[in-house]
Amino acid sequence: MLLREGVRQSAKQLDPGIEMAKKATPDESIGESLDKITGEPEQGLVPSGLADEALLGEGVYKTILDMKELKTLLDRAKKQKLLALDFETDSLDAWNARPIGIALALKPKEAFYVPIAAHAACGDGTAPGDETPAPFLDPDEIKALLSPLLADPSMTVVAHNAKYDYKVSRGWGIPRWQCKIWDTMVAAWIIDPERSSFSLDSLSNFFFRATLIAYKSIVPKGCTFDAVPLETACRYAAEDADFSLRLKHHLEGKLGEAGEGAVLFHNLEMPLLPILAEMEGEGIRIEGSILKNYGVELSKELESIQVKTYEIVGHEFNLSSTQQLQKVLFEERKLKPGKKIKTGYSTDISVLEELAREDEVPALILRYRTLSKLKSTYVDALIEQADSEGRLHTNFVQTGTATGRLSSREPNLQNIPIRVEEGRRIREAFIAKPGRVLISADYSQIELVILAHLSEDENLLSAFAEGKDVHARTASLIFGMNEKDVLPEQRRIAKTINFGVMYGMSAFKLSNELGISRTEASSFIEAYFKMYSGVRNFIGSLIKKTEETGFASTILGRRRYIQAINSRNKTEKAAAERVAVNTPIQGSAADIVKTAMLKLDAAINCRAMTASPAKLLLQVHDELIFECPKDAAKEAAELIKREMENAVKLKVPLKANIEIGESWGDFH
Repeated sequence: MLLREGVRQSAKQLDPGIEMAKKATPDESIGESLDKITGEPEQGLVPSGLADEALLGEGVYKTILDMKELKTLLDRAKKQKLLALDFETDSLDAWNARPIGIALALKPKEAFYVPIAAHAACGDGTAPGDETPAPFLDPDEIKALLSPLLADPSMTVVAHNAKYDYKVSRGWGIPRWQCKIWDTMVAAWIIDPERSSFSLDSLSNFFFRATLIAYKSIVPKGCTFDAVPLETACRYAAEDADFSLRLKHHLEGKLGEAGEGAVLFHNLEMPLLPILAEMEGEGIRIEGSILKNYGVELSKELESIQVKTYEIVGHEFNLSSTQQLQKVLFEERKLKPGKKIKTGYSTDISVLEELAREDEVPALILRYRTLSKLKSTYVDALIEQADSEGRLHTNFVQTGTATGRLSSREPNLQNIPIRVEEGRRIREAFIAKPGRVLISADYSQIELVILAHLSEDENLLSAFAEGKDVHARTASLIFGMNEKDVLPEQRRIAKTINFGVMYGMSAFKLSNELGISRTEASSFIEAYFKMYSGVRNFIGSLIKKTEETGFASTILGRRRYIQAINSRNKTEKAAAERVAVNTPIQGSAADIVKTAMLKLDAAINCRAMTASPAKLLLQVHDELIFECPKDAAKEAAELIKREMENAVKLKVPLKANIEIGESWGDFH
């Protein structure tokens, strides 16, 4: 776990990304982001409730200062094949954090704290009221005792946000874990992915009616955990291990109630956890000079946009000021305002996109905002976030979305635009080490493949089976022409519709996307469903089933509970229906990518592989990025393609596009 307030406070950051992972990517123009549904799951819809009485009440905690006592405790853990642990550290940077102590628990309501550094007053090196530091055990001896347990495949190690503890132990010098991992945060997420918080505090309060000690209440401002007196540190740290183990006992049965929750947890999410941790530790190299040079270009373009806007408006103003922009757009330029907000009328993206059709200024403001955000978020910030070796380390969040997709933070690499030049220029800075290359493996149209598999629509299935351009095929059907005669603009319309149906795109939205009339958009959608009647039937049956069960499921059985599916409010119900349709598609894509990652990790690390293994560095949506020695790239690419295309068996074969290059920007 993180430095305790780190995890408890960071649970808002690490656990679902209510703010972070549920936003659409900048280039995601089709439909809305559907990773969040209106309202909280209603009582009884999701497996929940107070834990058994045996798991309630106070715990008994003790500090271990004798190595023999610790060995006896770990011997007991080895016999019962179960141990809950929690690292307390001096930093949120897990790979470089210094362990201060380890909390251990073998049964609920009993836990132990093992100090491995002196607990002392902040700044003076002594425990409060003493002249000498509080006692602690030898870190190397503890490491020697703990390592065999973490390397034992028959052991189950329980932790809350276990990836942090895993990374702390790896940074401390313990080899890659071979034990079974039981992460209570991930388990709670699988059971109820719409939950607003997966922090240990929140779950302990909900299931056990317990209020855990707050980090900020015991650690002086500006200090770290070793500033806490030993007795207080014991109560605080042991509480973490204790309640993690209590959660394991309580949630274990709930996983079985959540469809294939137990299978997903044990066979997919937990084996994936150490892979993600190793990816984070490896990082990816970035070339700062490339970003700096691009930053200079962006600054010039931003200045040019600003000057041009001033010329059109006739005076200078702050382009980033909402109030000044409102005055320019709605008072001076007499544009029709849209949504009303507290400070006047909205100038958000959707409003500006609409206004840009009739005036040049909103279009310039949109461009200015996009470039400003990219410059501050990526071009300027990434350089500062790289380590001393120039490698960037993101954090992959398993519990970041309700669909099952991975998200990332610090930095969020999921939001680098995919289909625009600015995104490519940023990705150019992500490069391979000297003597190595990057390999990109990207699933081709995976969501459309899944839609064809689930809907069993004959036209979609045949298009994929024959290796056709699905967008050209759709265009030919909609416009009633031969595929070879389809024009680029017609293919673009078909592509927008192909992906839009998965997001419940309305005629209004399609008309905005394509710049056509709503009547024309309606006719396109109607033509689409006429040709793909299987898709229309699938959507209808899926919504009906979700209304009956209260949840939507992926191919692998991952559930997402959708409270508003039976809402009497038309807006809420429409949003819920879009989620019900999108979840099996987007969620199944996420499950398939994760399955491929597991198979690739096993294959790459297999001793039978003759060349130096490739290393998986990044996962961004449906794309995996590897780093590999140049002379092994061809063999690695063939292995990657084979494993990805055989990750699961669908009615439509999976296709993976493989590219090899010096930088991420070289690909697609």
